[in-house]
Amino acid sequence: MSSSQELYNRLSETMSALVKVTNRKQLANWLWIVVGLLQGKSPALSQIANFLPMNTQAESRVTLIRRWLMNWHVDVWAFYEPILKHVLQGWSAVQAYVILDGVMIFGDRWQIFRVSLQHGCRAIPLAWVVVPGEGVTTVQHLKTMLEWVKRLLHNRVKSVVFLADRGFRDCDWAQLCLDLGWNYAIRVACNTYITLEDGRTGRIDAWVSPYRNRYFQNVWLTQAQKLLTNLSVTWTTDKNGQPEMVAVISNQIACRTRCENTAAA
Repeated sequence: MSSSQELYNRLSETMSALVKVTNRKQLANWLWIVVGLLQGKSPALSQIANFLPMNTQAESRVTLIRRWLMNWHVDVWAFYEPILKHVLQGWSAVQAYVILDGVMIFGDRWQIFRVSLQHGCRAIPLAWVVVPGEGVTTVQHLKTMLEWVKRLLHNRVKSVVFLADRGFRDCDWAQLCLDLGWNYAIRVACNTYITLEDGRTGRIDAWVSPYRNRYFQNVWLTQAQKLLTNLSVTWTTDKNGQPEMVAVISNQIACRTRCENTAAA
């Protein structure tokens, strides 16, 4: 028995019990793609094709894989959701960190936004959405996806901390997290205005010297004072060896951990 067939059999034994689809051929095709991903160690279709149990030419196998992936009759979530729920078993006492990120594709004509579950040094995708256009997106475009993630994680984890970078710095993201019952740790731009508890105002980068950590409790964010939050500031070094500020807002107490969690994401 080949190593590919052996891996397929092991995966099939587990996945067949979890994934309940009426067309079992779809499950078999999907498992062979997973085998190719694992053994080829690459998402390239040409690599995956090398591990399919067929005697056809490589080009024909690539065409077949592409046809499988483009099959609109396949319900992606019928495959993926039961696996996610299985993975989350035993997480009821865990504080889960979810990460929101995005990427431009097709010449910046589309953006893919993904919410992932942080697990060690890996990110497990929980949900994703494709949005047309470029630039900073709004809460309304992704609200439905985040509400779905809330329902998925509800009663499966102890609590949730939402992590995001400067592309999601609008105060509406923090407010949505609070509405969902999540904590948040979101990186903001260093030129963001804040108002301190004593009434003093100014840009974040005016309050913190290079390589000095500072933590501010109960600050108002932006000149319009749109959000009452806590601010943690630390420093890293950019690719040119220059100091780079890392400013993170959170509804939890400002401290070094907030910056570390966001940097790890």
